[in-house]
Amino acid sequence: MIYICAGMPRSGSTWLFNAVRVLLKHGGAPDMAGGYVGQMDELLTHGTSIVKLHPFHPGLAAKADVVLTSHRDLRDIAASMQRHYQKKYSAADMNDWVKDQVKWTQYAAYDLHYENMLTDKLTEVRKIAAVLKFSPQTLAKLSYDAILDEIDGAKFKKKFAKDVAYDAENLLHEGHITDGRHGSWDNVVPTDYVASIEKEFRGWMSSRGYLAAAR
Repeated sequence: MIYICAGMPRSGSTWLFNAVRVLLKHGGAPDMAGGYVGQMDELLTHGTSIVKLHPFHPGLAAKADVVLTSHRDLRDIAASMQRHYQKKYSAADMNDWVKDQVKWTQYAAYDLHYENMLTDKLTEVRKIAAVLKFSPQTLAKLSYDAILDEIDGAKFKKKFAKDVAYDAENLLHEGHITDGRHGSWDNVVPTDYVASIEKEFRGWMSSRGYLAAAR
């Protein structure tokens, strides 16, 4: 089984990856391995593989048994990129991320609305479990409270990182989580950038409830 976690950058995609990973572990998935797309060749040799990436990958999309995606208010993504990477807003990057997200959602069995994850993680974990192709018997035996505790308990651990800058198990890296609030962009992202995002991506943002639809 091949599971793809293809969220937008800074949209809860690592939380989504860990939700899938922990659910599959508790569900008894055989020979499981998870990691970034750069490890794809090795990951796909396993009986159960979880591949995390952002750009659209038509080859993986065609192979995948289950695709899961995530999205977030683009203004908050811009703010998170600025906080974490000290990277200013780039219209070209944002355009690529939106295009990739639209392509991935054509294949997605589940699309995580970041803001729902903030308010009710347990419900989101149950929704994710429902699309992972567990048997009804396995689904009935899952302990969702314990699973959520394990997901949220994931930490970056340098001793596991070896030669890479992230935890090899949960893909977290140092300082991974910044201000995760919805609306964290206010008074952080320059007003001209906010206006540009709202104008350029109004259709995408309106359809996902982030802006009122244009009249």
